[in-house]
Amino acid sequence: MNKTVVCAAALCALAVTVHPSPRAHTRAAGTAQELVIGDQFDLRQNDPIKGMLDDTQILVYNGLVEMDSQFRQAPALAESWTMSDDGLVWTFRLRKNVTFHDGTPWNAQAALANFKRLEGYPGLSDTDRVETPDPYTLVFYMKRPTYTLSSNLARTVMSMVSPSVIQSDGSITKPVGSGPYKLASWDRDREFVFEAFDGFWGGAPHIRKITFKVITDPQARASALESGEIDMMSGYQSLPAIRRLAQNPRFQLIKTVQNTSAALFYNLSRPPLDTKAVRQAVGHALDLDALVTNLLPGLASPPSGFFSPAYGDLVNPQVKNPAYEPERAKALLEENGWTQGAGGIRFKGGQPLRLTLTYGAANTEDGLLAQAVQDSLRAAGIDLTLNPVEAAALDEREETKNYDMILTGQSFIPTDDPSFHYRQGYWHSDSYYKVYTSESLDLLINELEITMDKEKRRELHWAIQREIMDNAPMLVVYHRNSIRLAKQNIRNFAISSGCWHINRALKDAAVE
Repeated sequence: MNKTVVCAAALCALAVTVHPSPRAHTRAAGTAQELVIGDQFDLRQNDPIKGMLDDTQILVYNGLVEMDSQFRQAPALAESWTMSDDGLVWTFRLRKNVTFHDGTPWNAQAALANFKRLEGYPGLSDTDRVETPDPYTLVFYMKRPTYTLSSNLARTVMSMVSPSVIQSDGSITKPVGSGPYKLASWDRDREFVFEAFDGFWGGAPHIRKITFKVITDPQARASALESGEIDMMSGYQSLPAIRRLAQNPRFQLIKTVQNTSAALFYNLSRPPLDTKAVRQAVGHALDLDALVTNLLPGLASPPSGFFSPAYGDLVNPQVKNPAYEPERAKALLEENGWTQGAGGIRFKGGQPLRLTLTYGAANTEDGLLAQAVQDSLRAAGIDLTLNPVEAAALDEREETKNYDMILTGQSFIPTDDPSFHYRQGYWHSDSYYKVYTSESLDLLINELEITMDKEKRRELHWAIQREIMDNAPMLVVYHRNSIRLAKQNIRNFAISSGCWHINRALKDAAVE
């Protein structure tokens, strides 16, 4: 199985208002129109299907469909598309007069060359065949009704490369896309540089050169911004720097709500968390709205629903975490035989009510929340041990279920329709993690997969979320935001909601 994980993206920013400046239609006189960005990640690869950095590859490559800044599907190399009523035939009309960076024309045959190397990827697994009735039309014939094909094609892994660089084994000889920038150079783990592509179908970018410097330490990124070494920085795991620099009039804070959220998952196979009342008690003991607001003021949004607000009406407005009711938490534990003992810790059958919370050691924000959760649960009589681990160990523990409770990101949500999250991620008997499954939940998820009616699909999303949260297998802890700190002379950069698309709008940005 190909595992899709959430991107590593910054938490939401301070509660300040950033007013966008008017679009700079011409380049400022005497300005070099170059931008230097401090990022925590290296480019990793130059091929979209080999693990190229998602939020940067969108500067080089395009897909047929892409996600806009509001996390909605938008035309890219396909100008329009339609789905048959039965969901078995999809027709895409391709954009004309588009060339790749090397001059190779974009057309249906170029698309077919890319789909051949993408065979086996989950987004195309339900495709029976693709036909090209003319040079600018693609017709997908599906093995079964498929509502999410356009969403699947918006995944960054589905980016189109020039057929001229595709080898017989599907690999590419060099990074040649059709996007607004060309990869000019790459010094691994140090920096990578993009140069503007004047033949870009969306119009030549204002900024002619973008250099990404790999600065893994957040304080070092902040120092580089303050000294003028860089013009913009990622806010990833940069809580102290964000708080400090956001007050400096030399800099602007650019933010938006992101599509991903942090969640606390329970291990339902481990006593006492195999008891629903105990899981509910944990939820009632935590005032996450207050904890997030007070500990991460403006840096994270309190949990408003099962998914981020970026998913719009697919989020059931009635499905929430258990309400903060500390006395109800204590009553639930008492009713289930957990009586208060020496030191305030509860016992049952001579065993203390002791749990462990595992989270990422490098994540300052999660560390602050973990300590507050520990204090809150102690007040309810639960002895919580904190277990910070490195990123690789966090992934391994989540996969092997080696945890009582784990604080991590919701995964398997690659685009605007989170159906993949239910089926492949956590909530189906065939899913990767299987946090909670049931026969009735399987039936709902199976029905969602074959339902073509938009309103009925919304109802099924709501029903799935309701059944999951009614059984208390998790808490939504906070919704992430994408964040950048930048010099005040950077204009027209509207950061995208999609964590894979943060840098998308650099093609529209300008330097005063």
